[in-house]
Amino acid sequence: MVCDEIRLTGSGGANRVMEAELKRLVMRSPFDVRVPKPRREGEGTLLYPFDPRIAWVAACHHRTSSRISWDLFSSPAVRLEPLFAELLPALEADTRLPVGRSLRFSVDLGSSQDFEAGPLQLRGVVKNALVEALATRGVKAVVDADSPEVVFVARRAGTPESRRTVVGIDIGRGARHRRGARVASGPAPLRETLAAQLIMLSRWDARVEPLVDPMAGGATIPIEAAGLAVGAAIRRPAELPFRRLAAFKGLPAEAPDLFPGTVPQILALDVNEERIPAMVGNLRAAGLTGPSYEHSIVVGQKDVRGLTPEYVAGMLPHTREMQPGVFCFNPPYGVRIGGESGEAKLLDLYSAMGRALGRFRGWRAACFVANRRFVEAFGHPPVMTKPATNAELPGAFLLYEL
Repeated sequence: MVCDEIRLTGSGGANRVMEAELKRLVMRSPFDVRVPKPRREGEGTLLYPFDPRIAWVAACHHRTSSRISWDLFSSPAVRLEPLFAELLPALEADTRLPVGRSLRFSVDLGSSQDFEAGPLQLRGVVKNALVEALATRGVKAVVDADSPEVVFVARRAGTPESRRTVVGIDIGRGARHRRGARVASGPAPLRETLAAQLIMLSRWDARVEPLVDPMAGGATIPIEAAGLAVGAAIRRPAELPFRRLAAFKGLPAEAPDLFPGTVPQILALDVNEERIPAMVGNLRAAGLTGPSYEHSIVVGQKDVRGLTPEYVAGMLPHTREMQPGVFCFNPPYGVRIGGESGEAKLLDLYSAMGRALGRFRGWRAACFVANRRFVEAFGHPPVMTKPATNAELPGAFLLYEL
């Protein structure tokens, strides 16, 4: 069966955030197009009718999705021979495939546990069908896993009662959390896609509210906040396979900020002074240092337990009359802390954090935590709890109104 859908894949439970972000971005894009209601597959996948303009915005700017692909073909086949028999003629007739005299490509695999052959065999069948189909239109296609011009994706997808083998093109350039800005990281960093989800869930308004990360570590959350505030691209069009796909012909070759007038006020703090150089290095790698940002992103060394509204106001002196803002943070979970004494120290830290942030009346606090005892120790009832995982570690997004 021929498909023609944009597939946004995220962590479990990310659907609403991914949908909200895409609407926000497309509304400010250079295109006069409306985003239709997506079809859902579970809690972590959105499917949109293919529109190259929406696909362009998603591939360049979307921060909360883990992967973005263009579905071309699907089949109920779970064995190699029937899949090849269906896939080859469909690809031979498909005018959406890459154009040109030659093509370097690779095939990535998504989930394929319920396919009745090994991952290498499934990849091989898709590869062979692509080589033969492209050859019929004069394209010499060779597999190049190191520097492919186009990456195809094969996966088993769909709801449990209706699983299919889906083949498409990766238009988002692989794992979206690999932004290229993390040149140094501390222990248990939050994935960039989850950091973006956390900020979206906090309902931060970058135009009027300061954002404070009191446990910034490598500055993942501040970097994502700055990117979301101005609608910065995380992939340049030249890095994506657009030039090899006729559907994207005539679309912009550059992806400027979609909210260029926004000047966010972001405070990145950490108790460990040794983390500051790593934080600054990551900010520099993300292009967030220099005169343009000296009054927008402020870095400092501070224990969260000593935070006061007066301190934050002093660190952000250029904020227009201090408004209640948002705390976004990723506290330690205790995975690497051994014994009862370590757990007790962690719970004491959570309690002290709760008391310190309680001084900020009217603020909101959003965090991702993978310790079930955090809520009780923090001492404030969350207004939202949303289960999620960080690098296979189960936890939850929590939102508080202080």
